[in-house]
Amino acid sequence: MTNLFPNPVDVFVVGGGPAGLATAIAARRRGLSVMVADGAVPPIDKSCGEGLMPDGVEALRALGITVPESDTYPFRGIRFVSDGATAEAAFPRGNAYGIRRVRLHRVMVDYAAACGVQLLWQTAVTGLHPEGALVAGELVRARWVVGADGTGSRVRKWSSLSPQDRKANHRDANHRDADQKKHLRFAFRRHYRVAPGPISWNCTGAITAKFM
Repeated sequence: MTNLFPNPVDVFVVGGGPAGLATAIAARRRGLSVMVADGAVPPIDKSCGEGLMPDGVEALRALGITVPESDTYPFRGIRFVSDGATAEAAFPRGNAYGIRRVRLHRVMVDYAAACGVQLLWQTAVTGLHPEGALVAGELVRARWVVGADGTGSRVRKWSSLSPQDRKANHRDANHRDADQKKHLRFAFRRHYRVAPGPISWNCTGAITAKFM
């Protein structure tokens, strides 16, 4: 049977979110061959703060990525409000951006493709291998494998990088499933078509962005 991935790569990235794409782009800028695999279809959406702190804005610029101004809402600090008490501060340097995650992801996907990153979407990474990673059971040979697959990283578990993962890898499937159900987390959000202004969440307090 012919291997679907006959050519090895320098870097194989598991996870095609912003972190994985940033890693891939940085590696390509160093002249390395890079492949990214993710089970989702871009642009990938999820519940998140949908903003970039000043360091994140600088990191994008360092990678050569330009986000259209029409997609961003600059803000210069954060204010915390709770039970009548407030605390606020401006960022020491630069501005942050409020930006929809799907728009940021689309910009990064397009830039990664233009840089020559091989992008595999709707592609399941099924395990690690001494020579690289397994994609739907097929070996992709790689010098380095990067796990950019989130807080529940399978790469971390496969690699047994923490004591908890090492213990979990030795437990039977029923115990692992029970442990996962105990630690399930749920995230919710709603978007409103309003002019830029205060952003708030949490039942007991609020966080507001200080817009320009």
